[in-house]
This record gives sequence, structure tokens and C-alpha cells, in this order.
Amino acid sequence: MSSGLPPISQASIIVGFVSFAVTVFTFLRVFWDSIQTMWSAPKELPRLLDNVRTELYGERAYFKNAIKQARSKSRSSVRELEEMTPLSILNDSIREMMRDFRDMETPFLNDTPDTNHLDIEKSGKVSLRGNYARMDLRRRYIWLQTKPDFVDVANQVTRIQARRIAYETSNTLSSVPLLDQG
Repeated sequence: MSSGLPPISQASIIVGFVSFAVTVFTFLRVFWDSIQTMWSAPKELPRLLDNVRTELYGERAYFKNAIKQARSKSRSSVRELEEMTPLSILNDSIREMMRDFRDMETPFLNDTPDTNHLDIEKSGKVSLRGNYARMDLRRRYIWLQTKPDFVDVANQVTRIQARRIAYETSNTLSSVPLLDQG
């Protein structure tokens, strides 16, 4: 049974159909992932944003305390500079990340302040829970576009935490005298 087409043409047609099918399935997968992200936004957004906020405030508090301790225990300006440089660099990074986080979070916050949130602000305590607005279609679409940015901030905080732990470990090891095993 001969179709009248040369074998190379038949192979080309088959490759074309397979390529088209892969393209259609890829498009459907991306479309389905977008729909799932928009659908899960009301649950996913508060969890992710509250976790990132908690981590940022925790790191900020740590660096404030660590810088105070480094200033109080250092006796010379050279030693203070050596001890303060990594802390101040990481502190500046956290401060910038907090500023960026607040800017990215703004579209998802309630326009009208919550009275509980105001009471917390008057008492001087920081609320780590966001006062998020209802997730309408516009906010879900913004979430679809900005979710990778929030995940990136969470990853950056994790990297800063790893650097902080490495800094603490090296300081601890350098302050503990090595025991001679002889």
C-alpha cells in the first residue's frame, strides 16, 4: 500500500503532528497552572505573605540585637568594623527586602484599616498577620503575576538566614579556643 508520498515527507508530517501536540499540551498545562494559582489565591496568599513577613521581621530583630551586641563588646574601632561589616550588609539587605515586600504587598491589603490592627499599632506591638482584602478577580490576576516575586523574596530570606548562621558559627568557632589533643 503506497500513499504516493516519499518516506521523508511522511516522516515530516508525523514530526509536525507530534510537535503540534506537544505545543498544545504545553499550552494547556501552563493555562491549567495559571487557573490553579488564581483559584488557590485566597488560601495561598495569606500563608505565604505572613510567613515571609514573619521571617523578615525576625531577621530584622536579630540584626538589630546583633549590631547592638557587637558595638557594646568591641573595644577598638578596627575590631568593631570587622565585626559590624557583615552584619550591616545583611541588615541593609533585609531592610531593602522589607521595603520591597511592603510595596509588593500593597495591592492585597484592605483599604479600610481594621480596628484590631489599629489597637495593635497604638500599643506599639507589630502585627505579623496581614489585613488582606477579599480576593476578587483583579487581585487574583495580580497574584498570578506577582507570586514568583514573593517566592523569590522568601528564597532570598532563606539565603540570608544561611549566611547569618554561617557568620554565627564562624564567630563561635573563633571565640572558642581550640583544645590541644596532644
